[in-house]
Amino acid sequence: MGEEELLARFEEHLVEIGMAPATIVNYLADIRAFVNWTTQYFPLVPLLDVQDTHVRRYCQTLRKQGRSPSTVNRHLQSVRKFYDFALQSGLISQNPAREVARLDERTAAPPRILTAAEVQQLLNAVGDGSDSLARRDRAILLLLLKTGIKVSELVDLRMDDLVLEVGSGYVLVGQDVASGGRCIPIGAEVCAALRSYLRVRAPARDVDHLFVSRQGSPLSVRSVHRLVANYARAAGLEGVSAHTLRYTFAADALTEHEPEEVARLLGLRDASGMRRYLG
Repeated sequence: MGEEELLARFEEHLVEIGMAPATIVNYLADIRAFVNWTTQYFPLVPLLDVQDTHVRRYCQTLRKQGRSPSTVNRHLQSVRKFYDFALQSGLISQNPAREVARLDERTAAPPRILTAAEVQQLLNAVGDGSDSLARRDRAILLLLLKTGIKVSELVDLRMDDLVLEVGSGYVLVGQDVASGGRCIPIGAEVCAALRSYLRVRAPARDVDHLFVSRQGSPLSVRSVHRLVANYARAAGLEGVSAHTLRYTFAADALTEHEPEEVARLLGLRDASGMRRYLG
């Protein structure tokens, strides 16, 4: 029986037992991700011949990618559900996922922090900056690394939120400072990257967003997350996301500033969230 037929029968089973449509969609998405992984790493192992060692390796891979314990457990539950169906259908003699323990969600692993060498690897992956998109992407990576702003805040930056001076500058994140926004200083390296990008920024009629696509439309949050992931992959770095760049900024900033000041730069209500970076 082929994989597509198996997945179709699994979907029919979920419908028959009264699963909500949204839940069915999530189960199928998780199983397809598992199938893609087994196809890549164990191409000679049919889906119905998967053993507990394969499932355990899959969970380990998800953790290395930076997935939270709760996310890994959700994927594991989906795999268990699929093999429960296969067991009930007489297609296998035991469920390999039942031998794999769930992760303890109460003890999250420390966040991934990039070393100085890894930061340079990531920036090197952008290239020499001769291309206009490379200049934009380098400015984006540096701004995330050197200010710790969230991707949602970055894509919402407007041209007027940026002030570049000789060798320094700042960005205004959120509303004006009086309304809860924050002013974040930026150093010479970030300023240089932003100036380089602004010289080739795509014409954007009626769009005042700082970062735009080649067509002049505002970048989306999803686009920036994909951009970071692609460059991390090109640099040979595992478990790196836009969140990693925010964590890296926080860890670096704590070597020079008090937790309260770093919390302010990150837009946190207080310094209690800094405990993750004080190891």
